[in-house]
Amino acid sequence: MADDSVDAVIAAFLDHLENGGPEPSLDHLTADERTEATELIDLIKDARGIDFYRSRPSLDTVLAGTEFEHQLDPRATVGLSIDAVRTDVVSSLGSASEPIADGAAQNEGIQSNVVVRFGSLRIRIQFRDDITTTAGLSQVDPRTAAGPVFGRFPDTAAVVLVIGDQELSSVAIGPYDVDDFIGAPDGQVHQPRITRPVLSLYDTLRRLVDELAPDLTGDDAIDDHKTVELDDIIRTECATACAAVVAEGKKARTEAKKEAWADFDEAALLASLVKDAASGEPSEADLDARLTPAEEAA
Repeated sequence: MADDSVDAVIAAFLDHLENGGPEPSLDHLTADERTEATELIDLIKDARGIDFYRSRPSLDTVLAGTEFEHQLDPRATVGLSIDAVRTDVVSSLGSASEPIADGAAQNEGIQSNVVVRFGSLRIRIQFRDDITTTAGLSQVDPRTAAGPVFGRFPDTAAVVLVIGDQELSSVAIGPYDVDDFIGAPDGQVHQPRITRPVLSLYDTLRRLVDELAPDLTGDDAIDDHKTVELDDIIRTECATACAAVVAEGKKARTEAKKEAWADFDEAALLASLVKDAASGEPSEADLDARLTPAEEAA
């Protein structure tokens, strides 16, 4: 019976906590029952805390005062503006690529904040204050982000999305990155996705111009090629050709071919014709005129 009385009190106390029922009285319990019920009630109170209706504490509250309390601090950010990106743009592309406000896009209501010129390339930079992580940047829909820019300004070489973290993390989108593509090896049509890596703004711009306008000057190349004497090559090849005709003539089965080919010695004529043909000087009629006498003599 003692256990039944204590159980009834505890059930009533739980109903008091969870459903707002009246707090049970302990007056009807014996001394031992009252002691047992009090201990159980105290345990329930300790488990729930002082405030019975308080919500679950936040992770910040739980970690406060521990070595992990700063793990949830928000990442340091910078305000995205032309001044904020200027240093990275100029350092990456040079002083001739000073960023300017994209007034044309803003007047059209298209999201593009900065225009950067590099040679004949026009690159547009889009500030993404709505994205705070590199993971979020890599999951952007290229068609939604850059499609309107390419549609309105088709001379745009690329759109660069940049977020306001300390590295100015960014990713480039090209004109073809906003279209559906056929996957390999499945051969299925897929929605567009980010294909380039997320890098700092400096590295994104540098990698982008290396891709779109590679430097092919080769300043450090050493020109150690020997001069080719074309005349010597032509004379050698024509002499070899004449010797081949003579050899074929000696093996010929017909007497006419043996007689004409065995004594073939027109190396000088062939060399002259090849040299003129290589220079592009003689016309087809001129070549025919020079070959006809040799044909008749043969």
